[in-house]
Amino acid sequence: MFRHVFNLFYPKICIGCQALVLNTSHFICTDCLHQLDFIMVGNKSNPTVYNRFYGKLRLEKANALLYYDKDGTSHLLIHHLKYHNKQEIGIFFAEIAFEKYKDTDFFDHIDEIVAVPLHPKKEKKRGYNQLDTFGRRLAELTGIPYNKKRLVRNFYTSSQTKKNLFARSSLNTDLFSVTYNEENHGNHFLVIDDVITTGSTIEILGNELLKIPQSKLSLFFIAYTK
Repeated sequence: MFRHVFNLFYPKICIGCQALVLNTSHFICTDCLHQLDFIMVGNKSNPTVYNRFYGKLRLEKANALLYYDKDGTSHLLIHHLKYHNKQEIGIFFAEIAFEKYKDTDFFDHIDEIVAVPLHPKKEKKRGYNQLDTFGRRLAELTGIPYNKKRLVRNFYTSSQTKKNLFARSSLNTDLFSVTYNEENHGNHFLVIDDVITTGSTIEILGNELLKIPQSKLSLFFIAYTK
């Protein structure tokens, strides 16, 4: 009863088009949901995503959930997840990812899910890492542990979305540090991130993880920039 009264005075508005959302458990309307350009599911890797790192990073698998449209709903959803603490969007993306890939072998033989970390100063200022809720919900659904402390970002940098290609390619190769012990030798890590653009940061992070002896690496992105 209280929820119905609350929704009467504070109705939910679609993040994509600002229309009234009739299903009050959602934050996006049906029309905007159908506008999202989901990537075709494959058992192991999407060739386009995988080949982005060809010759740069030793990968087992690489996939993404949807294509990123900087003028569309996907941009608005990720922007609200990243900058407006709409963590329910991370849960939404994790649940869709699990439903799409649960009958494939993509999550098979993964030992740990690792998110791209923020610098502690930036995370404290923002109040959260936008990937945490996505990673934790994916961990709940797959049964794969989520480790927030495996990697540390060593330098406080400006937003990568504002850097040009040259600036991205010149990132410090000591940008991340990995913590591990003998028990982690041979582990298969799944790195998650929100949007992949050039892949330079992921390349640095991935090579840092691969310093763990006999380790394996796979990638999963919420959105892929064409």
